[in-house]
Amino acid sequence: MKVFIILFFIILNFSFASSDKIGTYERLGNSVPMDLIFTNEKGETKSLGEFMAGKPTIISLNYFSCPGICGPQIDGIVSSLNKIQLVEGKDYKALTISFDSNDTAKTAYESKKNHLRVMRSDFNQEAWNFLIPKDKATIDALAASLGFEYEKIINKQGFVDYIHPAGLAILSPSGRITRYLNGIQYLHFDVKMALLEAMEEKVRPTISKALAFCFSFNPENSKYVLATNKIFATIMIIVIGSLFIYLFITGKKRNKGDTL
Repeated sequence: MKVFIILFFIILNFSFASSDKIGTYERLGNSVPMDLIFTNEKGETKSLGEFMAGKPTIISLNYFSCPGICGPQIDGIVSSLNKIQLVEGKDYKALTISFDSNDTAKTAYESKKNHLRVMRSDFNQEAWNFLIPKDKATIDALAASLGFEYEKIINKQGFVDYIHPAGLAILSPSGRITRYLNGIQYLHFDVKMALLEAMEEKVRPTISKALAFCFSFNPENSKYVLATNKIFATIMIIVIGSLFIYLFITGKKRNKGDTL
């Protein structure tokens, strides 16, 4: 019995030790700095507040040369906004913001053109801007206010990349964080409700947090893969925990039988 208890806590400790700082640490109810300066895909420079234009806003932090989940995530936003039944530019805005200092207005333009080509024909593309920050301090300030933790890496081939989480932050017109939507695919109903709630400054908790736990970046091949060590540790915790409970119950029954 003691052996199983010790093993249980060893694996429990391994599971938590294997996690790292990278991820989304929610700042629900907090406000982002609205005076941060960004440049859009047209080369226009404005503050974050000006780009939001007093509308509930979808924020995604990505970078435009990302070989992993950024592309599928932006495509997930496209898929949702194609079905959302809200008027873009009037009911909401969307901002995809790069945290890579190598991105330019040109790469922002190319990324927007590539991803939005499958938007419905009547979609107002002026309502969704692809932005680059004024400088590193600007994106650091925004990332910190959103609780978005990422890390720059250089793999063995000298390729610069980033480890980062995937998800959306929904801001109210005043810049208050009212909701997070995790993952790379979003139900259009969830996005619509999040925007309607943001319009009324209503803060709502996040339901799903699975992606940040199940996926991690593999710097060897620059791809996001299942974090099998974390999943395995979790399964082992469940199995050993169940075995511990079983042995505890059967042990009590055995002791009770011996007493009789």
